[in-house]
Amino acid sequence: MPLMTSLMRCTPAVVDGPDDTPKHLGWIMMTALGIGATIGAGIFAMPGIIAGKAGPAGILSFLITGFVIAMVAVCYDQFSRRVTNGVSAYSYVYHSLGELAAWIVAFGLFLEYSFGSSAVSIAWAEYLKTSLGYTLPPFFAGPTNGPDGFHFGINIVAVAVVLVVTLILCFGGVSKSAKLNFVLVCLKMGLLIMFLCVGASHVNPANWTPFMPMGWEGVLKGAAIAVFPYVGFDALFTFARESKSLKDTRLATVLCVGIVAFLYVTVMAVATGLAPCMIPDPAHAGQLMPNPLFGGNDAAAPLAKLLANAGENWTSKFIAAGAVLGIFNVLLVLCMGGPRIFRNMAEDGLLPEIFQKTNKGNPVVGIALNGLIVALTAGLVPFGDIADMMVLGTLVAFMFVGFGALRLKLVNPIVALLASIGCIILMGHLGKLVLQVYCVTLPVGLLIYFTYSRHHSKLGKAQAAAAKPEDLIPSA
Repeated sequence: MPLMTSLMRCTPAVVDGPDDTPKHLGWIMMTALGIGATIGAGIFAMPGIIAGKAGPAGILSFLITGFVIAMVAVCYDQFSRRVTNGVSAYSYVYHSLGELAAWIVAFGLFLEYSFGSSAVSIAWAEYLKTSLGYTLPPFFAGPTNGPDGFHFGINIVAVAVVLVVTLILCFGGVSKSAKLNFVLVCLKMGLLIMFLCVGASHVNPANWTPFMPMGWEGVLKGAAIAVFPYVGFDALFTFARESKSLKDTRLATVLCVGIVAFLYVTVMAVATGLAPCMIPDPAHAGQLMPNPLFGGNDAAAPLAKLLANAGENWTSKFIAAGAVLGIFNVLLVLCMGGPRIFRNMAEDGLLPEIFQKTNKGNPVVGIALNGLIVALTAGLVPFGDIADMMVLGTLVAFMFVGFGALRLKLVNPIVALLASIGCIILMGHLGKLVLQVYCVTLPVGLLIYFTYSRHHSKLGKAQAAAAKPEDLIPSA
């Protein structure tokens, strides 16, 4: 089979044979799973980071990202109706653009889930430390990479929470995990409503001026980072095969994107109204500098700091404690999503069959491997820019889904182009380090594909078997 033909072979829309995947997730649980992965570390940390790049216009950043994701959501919804046995961007791209593109999407998404889970577990450890006020010996607080150089250490709290989540998923099953996720989502939503209600009474409209201090460039940089919360949107579709019906999946998609966009915009508006994003620079008269309240790394708690600055100390501590629950919730869903991509790849022959084995609906081998990778990364790698690593892989997946929907004419061409081009524009505003890391990890994935996956592809074997009888017919 010619190389290019094999790289672009596409799966059929409907796969023959029985599908024993349990159909046990209704629209409420599906919506909760999507919200569980999107409302957590992002909403507790990203508003401050985005405000530091875009100022109060970070509201526009979330709206721009929300619009792009809405276009992507339309493509996802149509794919879920066409590829009923598929999960997430991997299956949709495999059906529309071919095997190589699907592998790039799947490998990138798994890495991004792993990087993201590692970052979220580190952030969880920091929030727990802030909430409880405990201290650990520097070695057990994790590695640091500061002005005085790199110092080795092991973040035992981050490793511990990853192991706990992995055990819950391996032995608890999907149903119990989804129910735990639903409880945590309800608690988290209550905390966010508390922040909005308490914070709104302290909003000073003067803090929204100047509204766009860094111009449109700052708004677009903020929009690129705002993709971080929407990674959970793709995680929702890793459960599409377990949805009770297509109607449940569609309703969950609409509710997830709508609720998340509303919450992020309102939280951003209140957060930037509580304190000015820019303050006078004492070292340079007449110049402005970012407000330290919106500074720090992703493990900081900007919402709690802003409330404390407004004099709401009790509510501030309550929000900090709530962040511990919220981030645990995100970690739970992210660790559920990645292994399901591996399960589908194994079903297609692109990975060994062992990744297909499940226990109570959960692919245990993939979850165990994912837990090991996440624990090692979280325990041994400094926080740094690790959270941003998951953004690029997600944007690449969303871009391919848009192009796939365009190729199959599943949606209006304008919708598909807006989805894909929007993702490309956001990719161009990510940090250079993110792009450099992707340029290293992608060749590793391609090496695995060309040395194993391409030769074990069930689709490739089926096509070769179908063509073989014709090849044996003697020529005249």
